[in-house]
Amino acid sequence: MSLASPLIYRFIILFALLLCAYYPIIPGLVNVWLEDSNNSHGLLVPLIAGFFVYQKGDDLKRYIADMSDQQHNFWAVTLGLIVFSGSLLIYVLFYIGHIAFVTRVMLVLSMISLVWYYFGIRLLKIILFPLLFLMFMIPVPVSLINHITLPMKTFATNMAVPLIKVFGVPLIQEGNIIHLTTCTLEVAEACSGIRSLTSMLMLGCFFAYMTKGNNYKKVVLVLLSPVIAVLANILRIMGTGILANTYGETVARGYVHDISGYLVFIFGFAGLFFLFKLLNVELVQDEPE
Repeated sequence: MSLASPLIYRFIILFALLLCAYYPIIPGLVNVWLEDSNNSHGLLVPLIAGFFVYQKGDDLKRYIADMSDQQHNFWAVTLGLIVFSGSLLIYVLFYIGHIAFVTRVMLVLSMISLVWYYFGIRLLKIILFPLLFLMFMIPVPVSLINHITLPMKTFATNMAVPLIKVFGVPLIQEGNIIHLTTCTLEVAEACSGIRSLTSMLMLGCFFAYMTKGNNYKKVVLVLLSPVIAVLANILRIMGTGILANTYGETVARGYVHDISGYLVFIFGFAGLFFLFKLLNVELVQDEPE
């Protein structure tokens, strides 16, 4: 372990220098997390990724302790250096071009390739998922959100309207606008579900990582996470429509609308957690005594 310690210290210095190189884009990234509610989950991503790395602590200690006895593949390490150098070059070019999304992706890629080059591919495999999880801290480009938002809110409206009618509420639908007897509601961009979709997908990956057993269970969690997010948003629109028909537009646009956003997240989290527990209970029952 004493032989590995200087190696770790040098890596910490290199990692600090890497963060200094990317410092010009870090304050802007943090501001997006703080000011944009659609990306507020980005504050939690580094903490969750750190938790994943902490869970791999024993594996990392064993690998680092045996590093002096290990032979790294020259071409694999060289490829890591090439990827690292390429990510820095792309970062500089797109920073000059003021394309924030690419520069932020290069930050994560530089971290991955630095670990790859410095410690080898075997250690990278140990913490690859936590490093890839950092991608969730990168805001989705506005241009992509604009393409996704309209289909999402149209689909949610088309699904919520029949559910509202089940409760005997008379209405007329015109695209994303719902005409009730007491008021008119518009399913705006904020109600499209894009925020809950991103958060649920992140939670789905979290629970998938914590799930033991076959990979298909992890895939199920990840694939169902956006489905749960969309379902929660449909129920939100349905509930808002019923309340607006009963109590008027003021209630629907006031505190009820704000609270319903938190309820969507709670519903989605509860659904994913239940699915996570169900898959793990099934695993225990299948194990031989």
